[in-house]
Amino acid sequence: MVAGPGENSGARPQVHVWYALTERLAESDIAEAQDRLSPAERARCDRFRFDRDRRDYAAAHALLRHALTVHEGAPASPWSFEAGVHGKPFLTPGQSALEFNLAHTNGLVACVLTHGGAVGVDVESLERAVNGDDIADRYFSPPEILGLEELAGVERGTRFIELWTLKEAYLKAIGAGLSNPLNDFGFELKGSSALLFNAPPGAVRAGWQFALFAPSASHRLAVAVRSNREVDYVVRSWPSGTPISETAIRLS
Repeated sequence: MVAGPGENSGARPQVHVWYALTERLAESDIAEAQDRLSPAERARCDRFRFDRDRRDYAAAHALLRHALTVHEGAPASPWSFEAGVHGKPFLTPGQSALEFNLAHTNGLVACVLTHGGAVGVDVESLERAVNGDDIADRYFSPPEILGLEELAGVERGTRFIELWTLKEAYLKAIGAGLSNPLNDFGFELKGSSALLFNAPPGAVRAGWQFALFAPSASHRLAVAVRSNREVDYVVRSWPSGTPISETAIRLS
């Protein structure tokens, strides 16, 4: 069992980030992931049309169950979940005080867990076929649009995905989903490693921390966490579970 940071008042809260690059998983790992799903999860998994979507869904939910087991020391199968108004999952009351979130995209799944406060995670593929300029005009804040206009080509496309991933992580952390206006808050990526969060009108900026990771050359992973104390990120890959020296490419 991994001790939660709340058990040591002198330590920084830890944010545990787990991810798996699903195209690198063995067939036995995928089969084991499917076996770990609840009946309801398995039924939903089976409804996906494409094999890769079934693979990623199964891997994401198995990863979450595994991570909860590692951090709480309980068997993987009994974990049960409910969903908020906008779909954010949470543990059925009485199981654990951990906050968590999960995400999956083509080739990458991730979950994040912490005792530190509300948390959200999003993952995106840089190969995602979208018209970034059109989406930015509709959903990005003015500073985000200006930042994009300073770039071109591949760098501009990468920046769009990074901003989108950060925005989704924040919305998932507050449990609002895409029902919340996306252009009344945003991020500015400063220099080579820093980011600035512009909070929505009336919201408090203090207490929000963000990290942006690059688990592969073609993916981005963003974490948003609300904590009044500076947090430490501990990153693990699945299925090994060994902490790795994955450092954030952007931090607030």
